[in-house]
Amino acid sequence: SLYGALFLALFGAAGGRWGSPLLWAGGWVLIEAARGAGPLGFTFGSICAAMVGGPFLPAAALGGPGLLSLGVAWTAGCLARGARERRWLPWAAVGPLVLLSFALLPTGTREGGTLTAVLLQPNIAKVEQLDSTRLPERLEVYRDLLEGIAPPADLILLPENALPWLRDEPEHLRLFQDAARRVGATLIVGTAHFQEGRIYNTILVLSSRGESVGTYAKTRLVPFGEYVPWRDFWTAIGLGNLIDPFLPFDQTPGEEVRPVGALGIMICFESTFPGVARELARRGAEVLLVPTNDAWFGRTRILWEHYALGALRAAETGRALVQIGQTGISGGWGPRGEDLGRFPPWTKGRMTLALPLYSGSTLYVRTGDGPVLGLAAALALLPVVTKRPRPRRGRRGRMSG
Repeated sequence: SLYGALFLALFGAAGGRWGSPLLWAGGWVLIEAARGAGPLGFTFGSICAAMVGGPFLPAAALGGPGLLSLGVAWTAGCLARGARERRWLPWAAVGPLVLLSFALLPTGTREGGTLTAVLLQPNIAKVEQLDSTRLPERLEVYRDLLEGIAPPADLILLPENALPWLRDEPEHLRLFQDAARRVGATLIVGTAHFQEGRIYNTILVLSSRGESVGTYAKTRLVPFGEYVPWRDFWTAIGLGNLIDPFLPFDQTPGEEVRPVGALGIMICFESTFPGVARELARRGAEVLLVPTNDAWFGRTRILWEHYALGALRAAETGRALVQIGQTGISGGWGPRGEDLGRFPPWTKGRMTLALPLYSGSTLYVRTGDGPVLGLAAALALLPVVTKRPRPRRGRRGRMSG
């Protein structure tokens, strides 16, 4: 609500009952960028997500989510202003035309083969995940899914938080090692890792020989879900007793965003931030993987929005992206954000996808958000600095003589 109030204040500064489409478009993009920044950053609800499934989405390879939001906000602003001043209505076509022309341009990436990926969706509800007495049942679910995989396959994908403390439970780990060896595939599985008094949300990568070849620890944690921002401050002002029962300990973020070989892994919340996917692609990831645990979302629209944001990350980076959820949604997006297929949520099962591998960098990967944010700032400031002051009405005096 604070960001919305800031936008309305900025919008009103330009004057006029309806304001300027320049301010509307530029201001909206700047507010969305601010909303996604910092420890409380949150990108759900961005209007760029409305482009998923449409012809404008590939334009994200040039300017990222900000470019898409700029086009939508410009069009909306022109239509709103056009309701009072018809001269603005033709300008509404500029946004779609620019986005469509950008979407038709080559992305600058190169295809280099495909991976056959098997996605395993266990459909284990959150209440079952938190019940340690039901761990044997969870193991049986994974055993059933793994034993049903028929080789050949290149990649076996399991969700975030599949089983806790796998690296410290050799018997549980052996289930996944045996599956990797039998199928001859690399296997990724979500777990928690305890080290030196710290807990990490971790993805474990096993080779086709069942050996651990890498891990990735989540770097972007969910505020008030996986850690409490500024916990010491809340404690100092006497609110610690309210926060500690809600979240008694903080998880620790990973040290850096980095691919594991050619695999760019984003754990759950991380896939909502374009900067994470961009860094993975910049550092050599050829495909993006999103193991997630969206059982928290139930059957709300957030479940679908999180999945849709994967299409944006794919189009921005020119990489195929696959998401694997505990309860769904599991599926994939192509390098231009096209739908590769998905498995229905709240269903146990597996699906196989052919994932194209891509190298090289899109313009957005190379330049980031700076150019679009600079353009947005210029658009937002233009009507403010060029606003004409209203003429003052002078007092009429009596003439003498």
